[in-house]
Amino acid sequence: MLCEQLCTKHHEAYLLTSPWWRVRVSTEMYEGIDNLKSLLRPCREDFLRRSFCGTGCVASYCSTRPSTSTINWERGSQESQDGDSRATGRGNSSDVRSRRGGSTAALLDSAGHRESPLMEVEEEERRSPHDHVDRCVPESFFDRVTQGLRDDLEHERNRRLQMVDTASKHRAEFAFAQLENERSLTSLRDELRVARGIVDRSRAEITALQTLVDAHHREHKALCEMLERKGVLHRKKQRTDGTA
Repeated sequence: MLCEQLCTKHHEAYLLTSPWWRVRVSTEMYEGIDNLKSLLRPCREDFLRRSFCGTGCVASYCSTRPSTSTINWERGSQESQDGDSRATGRGNSSDVRSRRGGSTAALLDSAGHRESPLMEVEEEERRSPHDHVDRCVPESFFDRVTQGLRDDLEHERNRRLQMVDTASKHRAEFAFAQLENERSLTSLRDELRVARGIVDRSRAEITALQTLVDAHHREHKALCEMLERKGVLHRKKQRTDGTA
């Protein structure tokens, strides 16, 4: 009886200093990392939903697909319970015999089993997010997107043709209006040229009439002087005040 108690205490001390305890601490750290990843996972799903799949297929895929953090948490909790039962000495007889007889192999197996979730997480992280999108996006979605792009291209082409027709129509109207303006300007220039000719002729006539008036005035003055010399006309007497 005493020998069995000493063996049990020695085994518990060995468990506290064995690599399994360090593996347990590392597993708890991995569980914390998985919890953080589970908190960041909705943001990632939202990003994938907005970026690659506008019809909600990523949401349905992610809702039906089990979360990696949930699987790792369940595995970690199960392993923690197994580790607690091993550390306290509780459990069935086969576990006790395996601990007493082959503790090193069991610890190595448990360590390898606990490292597998981390490897799965790393492998999951190495996968591209496009893989999930390619799995959940059906071919009809790409067909709809392609058809939508073709419709948009056709709409833009028709719109461009309408704009070209409108521009051609406005260009023709502008050319016609410009031609009308040039014709009006030409007619106005011709009228101005004619008016200037009329003004020049009128000035010449006025100059000729002024010359004729001056000549008649000189003739009248000469005739009056001749008649005064012959005595036909009497010269008007000048007043003392200098007025005629």
